[in-house]
Amino acid sequence: MWETLLFDFNFFLPIILVSVVPNTPHVFPKTITLDFGDGCIGRDGKLRKGKGKIISVYTGPMFIPGSKISTTFADYFVNSFKVERTHSVENTSTSNKKEWTVKVADGKITSTNTGNWKMWSGIKIHTQIYWNGTQYFPLDDVFQITGNANGAASGGNSWSASIGDPLIKKFTCHWIVKCTVRIARNDNKAILDYGDGACDNKAIITINGFSKNITLRW
Repeated sequence: MWETLLFDFNFFLPIILVSVVPNTPHVFPKTITLDFGDGCIGRDGKLRKGKGKIISVYTGPMFIPGSKISTTFADYFVNSFKVERTHSVENTSTSNKKEWTVKVADGKITSTNTGNWKMWSGIKIHTQIYWNGTQYFPLDDVFQITGNANGAASGGNSWSASIGDPLIKKFTCHWIVKCTVRIARNDNKAILDYGDGACDNKAIITINGFSKNITLRW
């Protein structure tokens, strides 16, 4: 049985159909489908259209280790761009750490006007490295992110990026406080260095051996 909910995301505009299967509480796997029908303009002014659907399958509640969400796109367009990919989030926590693994497989965006496309794949592992024991006090939480990604475009360019020194993000700081990312685009290589742990919006980008201080934007 389908549990059907209607959400009007913008007044006087088409609605999105949200379906949940099965509709029985606490029964998994559970499939949630967002159906944009003939088109729906969101509050961001973008048109989701093309009989498009976003389909997410939950294997279990996400606070339970081993549970996973897999999201796919079926004939889904944003304005004049077709979006295709599989996106997954898995709770890979253990008894002494909290961790989530995020993957993008064969992500692709194609312009219906020009035929140009961009595609990418990647993996990021988010691990809470400090103060797992204070569940209801987030201000002391510190997270580490590792991973890599790669992609290509119809113009012939390709790129890759990998996190060297793990990315460190504190709950109490807007900015990444520590990390190095190695980036390659065609024959050019770069290193983005976020610093040594200070909470600031400063970083250093080094491209083919030449370094420059940069200011990050929030």
